[in-house]
Amino acid sequence: MKEMLRNWQITVTAILLTGMFAGSNVLASNWWETIKIKGDFRYRHEMIDKEGKDVRHRQRIRARLGVFGEVSEYTKVGIRLASGSDDPVSTNQTLDGAFSTKNIGIDLAYFATGFKGVEGLTIVGGKMKNPFFRPGKSELIWDGDLNPEGGAATFQKTTDNFVLTLTGAGFWINERSSSDDSYVASGQAVGCLYFNEKESKLTFGGSIFNYVNSRGYEPFFDHEDPMGNTTVLFGDDGDTVLHYANDYELIELFGEVNHKFQNTPVTVIGDFVTNNAADSLNTGWLVGLRVGKAKKPGSWEFRYNYRNIEADAVPGIFTDSDFRGGGTDAKGHEIGGAVQLAANTAFKATYFSNEIGLEETETDDFRRLQVDLQFKF
Repeated sequence: MKEMLRNWQITVTAILLTGMFAGSNVLASNWWETIKIKGDFRYRHEMIDKEGKDVRHRQRIRARLGVFGEVSEYTKVGIRLASGSDDPVSTNQTLDGAFSTKNIGIDLAYFATGFKGVEGLTIVGGKMKNPFFRPGKSELIWDGDLNPEGGAATFQKTTDNFVLTLTGAGFWINERSSSDDSYVASGQAVGCLYFNEKESKLTFGGSIFNYVNSRGYEPFFDHEDPMGNTTVLFGDDGDTVLHYANDYELIELFGEVNHKFQNTPVTVIGDFVTNNAADSLNTGWLVGLRVGKAKKPGSWEFRYNYRNIEADAVPGIFTDSDFRGGGTDAKGHEIGGAVQLAANTAFKATYFSNEIGLEETETDDFRRLQVDLQFKF
């Protein structure tokens, strides 16, 4: 059985990658050595308690399988399939539908190439992992599961105790045949300073994210749900639809401090964003703490953050999809932890206690509990 599965794996991988590597100097007798197959599976129980609605309990899975290969000494290509729907910030699949077959889609499809004559420069194109640094994996602006689409260039310069990283990117959001396209032009500068014999690290920097053609256009993904952002009604040929009331020209400032206390890593983070294209309700911030790291069997980690994100601080569709149920116009706590049960096997739990409707006289309470069992291979 194992031999049959091994042969099936080799055959499928060869079919997927033969065309990809055609004409490269890697497609030789040892081509298999240049390919890596990675995957993970997560089983989750989730409880959602939103004021005014019945408490929900649901079982969810996330399954991902990727093939990553070297085209040449400087160029790599990655393709990953994942469970879930077309939601840009989640590959979770709820277990329901009377045992119906579940969907699988393209989660990653990209190339990454460096240049022999320009050390430290990397160009990436396609549907890629987010190239921007997020302090402490902050999801104030970007959900951790979001894989943007377009192109990015990163340049990194390293000295003995300092690393400078510059990133520029252009991401396509919506292509329209009858009106202007929506896209985001972005840039980020990150400095990383090591001290205390590299036992400690200070990371700081800033970003600019300019969303072109958002004001006056329908919400980017779900046209009927602005995810907390301010909208206006616009009637056309008898139909009334929602449109963004603001553009989004974001400026982000962030910092992260890492230090080890008796071999226990501790991370303190701060993240701030403001939308210069909105006159009000345009700021968001997050502060957080992470202690420990669940990596080796028996190791553990704890994390906490508090955030306040006003209605038009960021586009609601791309921020954290778990906090407040996804979107902006909320504040509150996130508490989580993990224990590494065995090699490549972890138990995790996260709890959200949030308030939705910052400008309302009375806010709506939102509670969410996630309990995960995660496997990697």
